[in-house]
Amino acid sequence: MELTISYLLKTAIVLLVLYLFYYALLRNQNNFSFNRLYLLAAPLVAVVLPLIKWPVVLAPESAVSGVLQTIQLTEVTVTAYRPGAAPATASFFSPTTIAISVYIIGALIVLLKLVRQLWQVRQIRAKATVSKAIAGDVQVYQLPGHYPTFAFGKAVYLSKQEHLNAADQEKILAHEVAHVQLRHTWDVLYFELLSAFLWLNPIVWLLKQELRDVHEYQADAKVIHTYRAQEYSALLSREVLQQMGLPVGSYFQKPQVLKRLYMLQQSGKQAGWLRPLLILPLLGGLLFTFSLQQAGAQTSIFPSSEPDKPQQAVLKKTPVLPDQEEEPVQEQTVATARIEKNLQPDPALPALPAELKDESPTAKERPYTYVEQMPQFEGGETEMLKYLAKNIRYPKDAQEDGVEGLVVVSFTVEDDGALKDIEVLKSLSESIDTEAVRVVEKMSDRWSPGMQNGKPVRVKYTLPVRFALK
Repeated sequence: MELTISYLLKTAIVLLVLYLFYYALLRNQNNFSFNRLYLLAAPLVAVVLPLIKWPVVLAPESAVSGVLQTIQLTEVTVTAYRPGAAPATASFFSPTTIAISVYIIGALIVLLKLVRQLWQVRQIRAKATVSKAIAGDVQVYQLPGHYPTFAFGKAVYLSKQEHLNAADQEKILAHEVAHVQLRHTWDVLYFELLSAFLWLNPIVWLLKQELRDVHEYQADAKVIHTYRAQEYSALLSREVLQQMGLPVGSYFQKPQVLKRLYMLQQSGKQAGWLRPLLILPLLGGLLFTFSLQQAGAQTSIFPSSEPDKPQQAVLKKTPVLPDQEEEPVQEQTVATARIEKNLQPDPALPALPAELKDESPTAKERPYTYVEQMPQFEGGETEMLKYLAKNIRYPKDAQEDGVEGLVVVSFTVEDDGALKDIEVLKSLSESIDTEAVRVVEKMSDRWSPGMQNGKPVRVKYTLPVRFALK
């Protein structure tokens, strides 16, 4: 549920940013084709972007280099029911179930409204009479009564226009034919479906209205290629504005006539590309933000130092080239001391811990964090997750005390596949920590070692395990 809420929030944020960009920079520009494409793509970008796993290399090294010391395995979740919790059959009215039900009902209402409008179009077509076919495959129908003029699919439906002369009727027909030729109906249906599935997000409805406006601007632009812009603007000004009852169609008479008149005045101006190109740094910024969030999510599992205890040094293993010496790095809150060969320590820096002064082979052979061929659990990561799910248990005392949260276990895969140096990096409770260590110990001798330059080497891992109660 937390992941779903996080995804929906990210989608809403991305969609809001894209809408504000359009409203501020593109809305009043006469680059109609680009604006149309932008509005059609914006919801898809908002839906897909949070799902993409961006590499953390997009984030600056300083943001993650001090914390990502080991490879993090996929988080494992252990779930148990709270003592005395209601049975699963009684959870029908849980907040999650209610939220899902409300969402489904809202989506069905929007979809039923769309179906009703499509049925109305079908009924109107049955009552209309075929007038003529123009521009190849565009069919014109004459409407009875006082139905409004609109275009849908490959057909144009003309109302009775006794108050207009023949020249004005031709202009209106050209406008509706432009809607058909530009395939605006498919855009409308696409956004109607989006409105059903994303009906909770008000930005979708705003984008839909902006797309309708762009449709009218495009159709008007095609008309003034044949007719004089001044005469066509005068026709728009004379038309009576009224509310329509079939929003799935494209209408000549719409409340955005004033906007259309403004865009007609921009018809002679060259469409600029500077503002549309600004979408590239915008998307780059969104990608950068998501990469930082992913890096932060990875680093958040490591415990921070307690106020009453000094922060311990963390050693980072750097890959060793054939002609280079290893340089262990000590990261501290006040200074960074780097030990280099044949150099004396700076007296201004704090004293180094004994482990850094150790020149024994054990001190030099610290485990790698990344190698050419990473260690692998027999059968792969999927089998490892199955193994953990089968063997790990939620301690009874932790269930009774309501203890839940994340515990992080660190271990080293030795060059013979055994697991050593198993320790808890992030503690939750004594019993839970013990259970997590126990399961990791049981995985020993089921790993193939990592390989570097054709030789087996030691590699360090971290395994996050989340314990949750229902």
